[in-house]
Amino acid sequence: MRVFVSSKQILLGLVVVFALPTAASAQKLMAGYSGVTAIQAPVWFMKDAGFFKQEGLDADLIYIASSSTMAQAMLAGDVALSTTNSQAIVDTGLQGGDLVAVGAFVNFVALYVIAAPEIKSVADLRGKPVGVSRFGATTDFAIQMFLKKYGLEPIRDVPIIQIGGLPELAAALSKKSIYAAAMSYPMGLVAQQAGMKMLANLAKEEIPFVHQGLTITGKFMRERRAQAKAFVRAYGRAVHFMHTRKEEAKAIVSRYTKVTNPAMLEGTMQYAFDFVEKIPLVKREAFQVTLDESAKKNPKAKQAKPEQFYDNSLVQELVKEGFFAALWGR
Repeated sequence: MRVFVSSKQILLGLVVVFALPTAASAQKLMAGYSGVTAIQAPVWFMKDAGFFKQEGLDADLIYIASSSTMAQAMLAGDVALSTTNSQAIVDTGLQGGDLVAVGAFVNFVALYVIAAPEIKSVADLRGKPVGVSRFGATTDFAIQMFLKKYGLEPIRDVPIIQIGGLPELAAALSKKSIYAAAMSYPMGLVAQQAGMKMLANLAKEEIPFVHQGLTITGKFMRERRAQAKAFVRAYGRAVHFMHTRKEEAKAIVSRYTKVTNPAMLEGTMQYAFDFVEKIPLVKREAFQVTLDESAKKNPKAKQAKPEQFYDNSLVQELVKEGFFAALWGR
């Protein structure tokens, strides 16, 4: 028996088919952030201000306290998008992992070294323990680079203790379990209010480093490039939101950080305004410095190239398409 279908029915069928979401686009994604800090705020805005949804991404957020732990969650498939740093990306890549930074929230170490009040100079840290959130995390990389710059060899001259997240670092400082730690705001402000002091602003040291990257797996990039690009667009909208709808942004930051004091909240927001990239191109030297450090312990790093670990093509496409110009103007 033949069944005749009119052209109108065919057209209607095609409309229905193309209106249905694909399995990939309908799939729930988990987006991870690795610190309760203002430079992580764009990912909070992506979710809470609706930019994931605007870009067609069905994403929830999860907090995992360090980039090194986040990297493992990504490799296990538990997290699809994250803010993992260049050290974790390089470390997993040298071990055969498949992470790639498709953008950068911050391209240099944007932390403060907060110390006990009796620490008057970097030299005073000799023989005294300092804390990091996790070995391989941004706090670890930052404090090691800082110590070396001032002639102190990490571990040999200054013991390094793995503590946990930023709130745990602040607590350890107040108990004198450690005498210094690299911290971001708002927890750096919390520690200072408790009597600690700022020993150094690492932003002024200009240490290249992808402090927070827009990170996915290479597999995700190959198989779901459109969603990866949507992730970058959501980031761009989130940063624009932060600068142009400041009171709404401040309310979201307060919700995640639990900071309600107006002066502390203002300082926390200024930290984000100062350091977060509007156009998140990854800088090559940020990965080169990471590889140089890794090469001191891992010979494989000497053979690796920075380009193995990042891909700016999505951001470059959006620049050419005028996406960022439409947000910020030329």
